[in-house]
Amino acid sequence: MDHVGRWAAAAIIAGATVALPAPASARTLVLDLELEDSSGEAPSVEHAERLKRVSAELRHALDAKGYDVVGDAATAGLVPPGTAIRSCNGCERDIARAAGADLVVFGIVRKVSSLILWIGVVVEDVGTGQAVTTARGDIRGDTETAWSRGVGWLVDHRLAEHAPQKR
Repeated sequence: MDHVGRWAAAAIIAGATVALPAPASARTLVLDLELEDSSGEAPSVEHAERLKRVSAELRHALDAKGYDVVGDAATAGLVPPGTAIRSCNGCERDIARAAGADLVVFGIVRKVSSLILWIGVVVEDVGTGQAVTTARGDIRGDTETAWSRGVGWLVDHRLAEHAPQKR
């Protein structure tokens, strides 16, 4: 499924999750979230650092909820600079295989305006390319606190229930 289809599906379910059974035990690679900004506002230098921080929070929260999270793909050099996972047509599975992962988690923060944003996350089975679950949550405010709360809410209310047991 292309990136438009992935996020269109997430938009249609509007915060609900779609789930297939996760493997009973699975190493999980969590890629950094990406920003998709259609607000027309001037780009903010804060966004790159905020994406790093909330991506680290996502890794930590998923690991705490039962996902067996493996290292940070960006620091391991597995994701080539400038790669947009949301539009790479399956490269996330190749990256996850290289990291020895069974599941790969990736997503976007979609900025519509300074007030209206949403976060979409996909948990994908590396072997089959099928989504184990997708989740989307709206957030209000282009702030560190709003992004952090949005990621925490998605983990607690949409992604935790699909966690495979740690090895």
